[in-house]
Amino acid sequence: MWRGAQATQRLRYLLPARKAPVPSVTVASRRLWMRPPGVSADEYVALADRIVAGSIPVFGSMAAIKGPGAVWTKDPESGVVSPVRPGPFIDYRDSAIVGNARNVWELNRHFHVVALAQAWSLTEDDRYSHAAVATIKSWLAECPYPVGINWVSALEIGIRLVNWYIASRLFGWWRDGSEPVAGLRDSIYWHCKFIERHRSRHSSANNHLLGEMVGLYAAATAWGFWGESARWRDLARRTLIDELPRQVHDDGVSREQTVDYQMFVLQMLLIAGLIGEESGEPFPADYWATVDRMLGFLESIADAGGHLPAFGDSDDGMLYMLSPQARDSRLADLMAVRDFLCGTPTSIGRGGEAAQWIASGFARPVCWPARSASRTIAFPEGGYFVLGNRFGRSDEVLLVADAAPLGFLSIAAHGHADCLSFVLSLGGVQVLVDPGTYCYHSDPKWREYFKGTSAHNTVRVDGVDQSESVGPFMWARRARPTLEVFDSAGTTQRLVASHDGYRRLSDPVLHSREVRLDAEAAEIAVIDTLRCGGRHSVERYWHFSNQTVVEHENGGAIRLRAANCTVEIAATDARDVKCRIGSTQPISGWVSRSFGAMCAAPTVVMRNDISGDTRLVTMIRWRFT
Repeated sequence: MWRGAQATQRLRYLLPARKAPVPSVTVASRRLWMRPPGVSADEYVALADRIVAGSIPVFGSMAAIKGPGAVWTKDPESGVVSPVRPGPFIDYRDSAIVGNARNVWELNRHFHVVALAQAWSLTEDDRYSHAAVATIKSWLAECPYPVGINWVSALEIGIRLVNWYIASRLFGWWRDGSEPVAGLRDSIYWHCKFIERHRSRHSSANNHLLGEMVGLYAAATAWGFWGESARWRDLARRTLIDELPRQVHDDGVSREQTVDYQMFVLQMLLIAGLIGEESGEPFPADYWATVDRMLGFLESIADAGGHLPAFGDSDDGMLYMLSPQARDSRLADLMAVRDFLCGTPTSIGRGGEAAQWIASGFARPVCWPARSASRTIAFPEGGYFVLGNRFGRSDEVLLVADAAPLGFLSIAAHGHADCLSFVLSLGGVQVLVDPGTYCYHSDPKWREYFKGTSAHNTVRVDGVDQSESVGPFMWARRARPTLEVFDSAGTTQRLVASHDGYRRLSDPVLHSREVRLDAEAAEIAVIDTLRCGGRHSVERYWHFSNQTVVEHENGGAIRLRAANCTVEIAATDARDVKCRIGSTQPISGWVSRSFGAMCAAPTVVMRNDISGDTRLVTMIRWRFT
């Protein structure tokens, strides 16, 4: 029924666009977002000057925002300009007609308008306010409702609204009731209307729905000019509150099972709750308690160097960027915002400049929970478990194991076939890693590789993934994990878990893995047990960071060197042990540190042919240097 209604909705875009209603409500002036004390203007001015000169960075490419031709509908990497037609009739997955839609949308999130507003706030140089007005004028002219690729995704529309909200408060726009750019008010109306009509439902109601509602809430609260605004605000607020327990496990892990999107969602939840606090509409205590648990999960799985595992999909998504380094300092920023929310602003300056801007723009929530003094190491609902010791020190040992379900809702869109994998950091240096995501639509073979079992530190049987992929964002049969033992006490810590993903084979296979970590002896024993009746080929994959270098290969053992240690991985029971680096036949030995980029890295592959129940042992030993 919903899909049919959506098809009917699309037909209205074939009709001429109607004018937005005349504003019928007077909106109270909003508090100016003040300049944060102690923030140096240098880097903000340098970024703003590049924008004024006509270019901004988009995933490492430079996007021109001046000159002839299309600006806002052109992929800055390929140069492809998307067609001029109603947005719902554009296939954003087709790179031949839109290029890389993710690149286009990144430009149109308007982070650079916020960057101009920050530079103006720090300097009061009107070049930056004039450039922001010119940018929005250009955008409104090229992207009228509902034409073009920027009227396809309700999530992208929500993100753009949030950045317009932040920029308008920093500039002090609308304070005297005047419109800073002719036509902007009408565009805001159609942004809200589009979200209301096209908000994500059913199998798509994941982080997209949250981002859409945050944008709608910000706009309806800040620019409540229309009779519909109160309904939009209530819809958005109610949806955010109701969706939180649906999308987040009780232990603070996102049900999408992706660390990157957890940070993205946290930005959404934080800004929505803070807007509510600022506008006299506080969000409930349960909402903030869930946000705090989500932050606590990230803190628990981060190593001493500030690195997080790359479990699940990652497209470097940001709702807002409040410093020139925001994309690289996401975790530090979130932890510093948490400090502010906890009432401990003394530690805000540890590298998270976002917190300084947040503290200058918003009041602390009245019902923020008291901070727990202990570190959580088990997340049973989310399916992640921490082994190790000396956390936060230069000799830290941190192993994060994945015994998690595949993902959220019926299609588990952002999950990877990574059950029973783990990552390992030593002294804050990543050693065994999750290789990441690389791309979504631009290259199907790489998409399948990076989300497949062979791109994770686990076991593949008969050359197939443990869960069955049926599209770039869709899974059919899924591996279901079972936790059997988690013992973090004593000298040797243990995790035992299994999954049934290979029970679908003609001769069913049950994979069970035991991980034994002895940090004092500096070794890990990984015991993989395959229970089956017939013959199978088995591969164990071990993905090392691109910062590691192979020093020595000797039969069943390979020694690698990292920045602060040497690591040996060995399996005397393997038929053969090989190290692949940057292989394309087969694809193996790659790491994607950021969306759209990848580099060669060592991947150790251990192969066996088995018959019947089999036990395979991998030993990992290290020495700090």
